[in-house]
Amino acid sequence: MNLNFFEELEKGIEKAIERKVDKVEGMDNEEIELAQKLDAIEEYTIDRFEGNMAIIEDRKTGKMKNIEKVKIPEECKEGDIIKCINGKYILDKEETKRIEDEIQEKYKNLWE
Repeated sequence: MNLNFFEELEKGIEKAIERKVDKVEGMDNEEIELAQKLDAIEEYTIDRFEGNMAIIEDRKTGKMKNIEKVKIPEECKEGDIIKCINGKYILDKEETKRIEDEIQEKYKNLWE
């Protein structure tokens, strides 16, 4: 593949992140799809906070990772889903809500 292609992809992702830092849906769908095809989007769950660190779990591998709290959006809390695109962490509110609803439904079914 042409190196220029990857440079253009990186620029496109950076521009999309600058436009809408807190939402994945703020990015152009084509850019997201391309990043997914290139496996350039990492998805994590925030496990907990310890001091100035956020302990996050890779949703694919289950591996834990420590990152500085300042690298994630301020409104993030434990259990939130964040995506890392081109080194920038973005809160995925839709996926977080979907997971929360799924868990609530499981609890509800457990007691019926």
